[in-house]
Amino acid sequence: MNIETLCENIYEDLEGYISNIETTYMGISFVYETDHWDDYDKRVRFKIECEGVAESTLNLDAGGSFQLLSDHPILDEYTGDSGSLFFSSKPENPNEILGLLYSAHESYFCQWRELSKYLNTNISFDELLNSGNGSLATAPIKVLNIYKNAVSDYLKVNIIKSHTNDGGYKLLLIEDTYIVCKKFSVKYC
Repeated sequence: MNIETLCENIYEDLEGYISNIETTYMGISFVYETDHWDDYDKRVRFKIECEGVAESTLNLDAGGSFQLLSDHPILDEYTGDSGSLFFSSKPENPNEILGLLYSAHESYFCQWRELSKYLNTNISFDELLNSGNGSLATAPIKVLNIYKNAVSDYLKVNIIKSHTNDGGYKLLLIEDTYIVCKKFSVKYC
């Protein structure tokens, strides 16, 4: 069985959950126990091995539907270009800028990422904006463009690319937890 087939068959009503998580030399493996999708009286267990893990929020007892994605806001960090968003003017209302950034961020990430992950937090945001210039955020270019569009009517902003990310990552969502890695393998256990 492969991860795509598993994702097609696992859904919330199967009473599935993660029963074991281990760190391996290749990444992370976990055991998922669930009712069988064709025979509800039969219980099955799968060992899912994840190689090239970049990030994970998996936890014991997490369960529900499986989704394998190659395009998701979490993956932006691992694909495409990254850089920084700089500003070179003073806003009339610094709190408004923070509110605009927060609103744009939440609209895109839907609570998958905190704004503070990308926002410049080296000094207070009010102090930063009142300085008249500096770096607002460091993030994937896709995210920086969202921020730029949100504040460009109030600040003079510019994006500078810093590097290109490797790519090749996929995201496996298991309800509200996830794992980002390059390769999945599945076997019955």
